Amino acid sequence: MLGKKDVDDLLRATKILGTGGGGEMKWARPLVEEVYAKQKQFKLLDPKDVPDEEIVIIVGAVGGGVSEEIKKRLVDLPRIKERPELIAKKVLTEHIKKEPYAYLASELGAGNTIIPMYVAAMTDSFTVDADCCGRAKPEISISTTNVQGLPVTPLAIVSPFGDLMILKEAIDDSRAEDICRYMAMVSGGICSVARCPTKGKDLREAVVPRSISEAIGIGKHIREAAEKGESPTEALIKASNGYELFHGKVKRFERKEEGAFVRGNIKITGIENYKQHELNIWFKNEFLISWKDETPFVTCPDSLYVVDAYSGEGLSCWGEDFQKKREVMVIGRKAHELWRTEKGLQLFSPRHFGFKIEYTPIERIARKV
Repeated sequence: MLGKKDVDDLLRATKILGTGGGGEMKWARPLVEEVYAKQKQFKLLDPKDVPDEEIVIIVGAVGGGVSEEIKKRLVDLPRIKERPELIAKKVLTEHIKKEPYAYLASELGAGNTIIPMYVAAMTDSFTVDADCCGRAKPEISISTTNVQGLPVTPLAIVSPFGDLMILKEAIDDSRAEDICRYMAMVSGGICSVARCPTKGKDLREAVVPRSISEAIGIGKHIREAAEKGESPTEALIKASNGYELFHGKVKRFERKEEGAFVRGNIKITGIENYKQHELNIWFKNEFLISWKDETPFVTCPDSLYVVDAYSGEGLSCWGEDFQKKREVMVIGRKAHELWRTEKGLQLFSPRHFGFKIEYTPIERIARKV
């Protein structure tokens, strides 16, 4: 069972590990407070402890930015009072005719890590101590379950207005992603999805194991460093086995919201050891590709964390975090080995996003920084 301090440490860490996305903190906090108010418990379960024949499902939110025209069309639509993720779980459970033994996070991020934990707590169940990415990613098809060939369907989608959909089959995970994304787009930029019912025996090799407990440990190290007057950014690098990549000030931040995604660029001017250099980061919901002095630098599937240089707080490309001249640190981390397989790189390398850039492992790049 997790205590309040554990959950606070988790939120602190996942805002960083979400690489600029992964669901907003404003989604997560009310869910956490509701669990406490109803005297429920957050309970983690190691992947190896899920019984072979029991079912685990992924629950999370899908979405991003939409046009003002779509937002205006939805102004007068009444929103449902029940949490959409709880309805999605119920709809999928009724379809498969089996109650899940536990719930799984699609990614690390303040929102999409807490959502399955909330559903598990409210149903007196467990959250698997794992996720399907090891960071956050912009598409549900970018998933370690997809790398390992586990079917994403059947899948339940619920909008904030109560629209319900069961997707019984999809041609592939990319097609399922498109269908969920369009539902999110016509629903103001978000919908809740329950998917990928998987037996315990098939789950273990298709996830990033113990990533939630690891995130709690990272958050704890950052908190304790701040309490001692030590550097939170150094604590983050040490606790995550990360690499310092850049230190500078925000020069320009550009963002466009459309198609249930947010896309844009961040330009950072180097200071101190990085004077005379610039770093550019492209994001699609999350930080994905970087260029140092116009030369390709660290890219997905490896992680890019952009944090406040003094507090170590994770910064998001969704809000107003990137004010001009804000001092930031950019820290990188190696991707889970599943992403470095042939299929993993097909799903989650720069070429997947249309860039003619070959993936180079971060540890090779970091030696030259």
